[in-house]
Amino acid sequence: MARKRTLADELEDDFALDNEYLSGNDSDGNKTAVNTQEPAKAAKKRGASTSEKTDNPDKRAKTVSNKPSGKGTTASKFSVPSDANEQADLWNKYMKKAHPGITDLELADHLMLPQHIYTTTPAPSDTYLEDLAKTAVSTGKSKNKVMHGAPQVLVICSSALRVVDLVKRLRPVSKRGVLKLFSRHIKIADQQKALKTSAVDVAVGTPNRILKLMTGGELKVNRLRLVVIDCWQDDKMRVVIDMDDTRKDLFAIWQDVLLPASANPDYGFKFRLA
Repeated sequence: MARKRTLADELEDDFALDNEYLSGNDSDGNKTAVNTQEPAKAAKKRGASTSEKTDNPDKRAKTVSNKPSGKGTTASKFSVPSDANEQADLWNKYMKKAHPGITDLELADHLMLPQHIYTTTPAPSDTYLEDLAKTAVSTGKSKNKVMHGAPQVLVICSSALRVVDLVKRLRPVSKRGVLKLFSRHIKIADQQKALKTSAVDVAVGTPNRILKLMTGGELKVNRLRLVVIDCWQDDKMRVVIDMDDTRKDLFAIWQDVLLPASANPDYGFKFRLA
């Protein structure tokens, strides 16, 4: 039987989550610790196999010398450039990586350009995301007055747990609250209803759920001012633009929805990798 694949926007079954999808009152969720202690049998087996090794000193010396030194085994920290040209180049690099068979000619039709990037002069700080969102919400204006399901700020994250963390941080940005968009424990029908009946300024979600809501027409881009690609690294040093579970949906959001919408003169949103 094939093993079940864990998606990036899934939460543990015992993760406590409130039932409000557009609210300023989320429950604090705590991760369940994973027991990593090895079974006693496995330890004994290794011990037995060690004792069975030959006492030949030459062979023992050879075995020790062949052990890996440990150098180069630590994953590097993901670095996000601040320059608009470099941000666009980074996005296009990972977009091509997500579609190995794509040609340069085909890719040219979907490139992110420096003019798509939001330029900012202040150096990133601990409140960098909040500051970006506040600016977009306070200055955002749109010719289209339809507000239901039409955020001004959209933050795309790698996992549901990351969404929950950022929702808590972004609550003060808008009086309307922050919409969380991910699967597992939150039915898409409930999110569709919330988008159809509620005005929202800020939405945070995972690529798969955002893509479904956009293609279904419930999540609109007519008031969008800022799209933030959250390049936070998880414990396994993974980033949303390079995770198997997220990158194809992430770039589909750009190619199928946001890039065509960016050509509309009534829309004025920008991107920022942060």
